[in-house]
Amino acid sequence: MSVATASASDSNRTLRTAAVGAATGFGAAILGYLATYLATSSTIENSTASQVLEALGQGFSTWKVVGWVFMNAHGVVTKFPALFGGTSAVNLIENVDAFSAVLYVVPVVALVAAGVLAVVVSGAHSTKAGAIAGASTVLGYLPVALAGIALFAITIGDSVARPDPVTAILLAGAVYPALVGTLSGVATAALR
Repeated sequence: MSVATASASDSNRTLRTAAVGAATGFGAAILGYLATYLATSSTIENSTASQVLEALGQGFSTWKVVGWVFMNAHGVVTKFPALFGGTSAVNLIENVDAFSAVLYVVPVVALVAAGVLAVVVSGAHSTKAGAIAGASTVLGYLPVALAGIALFAITIGDSVARPDPVTAILLAGAVYPALVGTLSGVATAALR
């Protein structure tokens, strides 16, 4: 095998790993959101807080508040306009008794599955290749976190309630998929 052929083969393998990681990361984010929706939507729809938000805000939808909860499960707070100016930060999982702390496990389980799947589909056999395949889940998870900043916004008066943009990008978009994806990728490759 010539150097050019080996280099092309490595390049194709890298692109395949990135594509698989992006697809599994995207799937993990969507499945994590759907699991959160199933666990919380009826509670949100029947809450007094949702009726207040619906009355005061524009663009209120249960799916947006579920997005807040999904982001909260990553440690991302939801920023609300405060009564006398400024903003307040809330984690609904910690502040709504009806929400179980088990919701914090949802993104972890989804990302473990994504890391495992990325390793298996990409064919990674070494722990280094497994780490790369697992970490590549960031490529699909980060765009969902970025979209969530805009999609999960509700206008309240002249202000907007939404997931905190900085922690949404850093925690939900980068740290969670990189850390969990890498660890699950390494473990899966080691077991193979």
